[in-house]
Amino acid sequence: QGITISESANLDQAEVERMVAEAERNRGEDQALREQVDARNELDSSAYQLERLVNELGDSAPVHEKARAEMLISDAREALKNDAPLARVRELTGELQQAAQALRAARQSGSSAGPTQPGEPGGASGAADDDVIDAEFNPA
Repeated sequence: QGITISESANLDQAEVERMVAEAERNRGEDQALREQVDARNELDSSAYQLERLVNELGDSAPVHEKARAEMLISDAREALKNDAPLARVRELTGELQQAAQALRAARQSGSSAGPTQPGEPGGASGAADDDVIDAEFNPA
């Protein structure tokens, strides 16, 4: 990003220099605000994804993992509401991601017990969770 101020009849050189200096002074502040906004958005997204995963798993989720996830979701919403410091926001985001990973692992270990039906976690409609893409490549 950059700011270009071109000379015009309305601004003298001192005014242009003042505007450039002011923009430079605000650069650090703008960057810190951007970091805070990005971290808050990531926390909100992580909380939403974990909440969706908990709802998707329902009663099949391990009780202790589900309780931990619900507590973390509540903590995240509270942190967002109260404008928590950046360090706390990042800490909660990491904890939410770990909880989601634990729930996904529990889901996969539970789904290996037997065949699943389409629409169930791990079933045919769960193929979007796989990282494998089957495709053919024909160079031109």
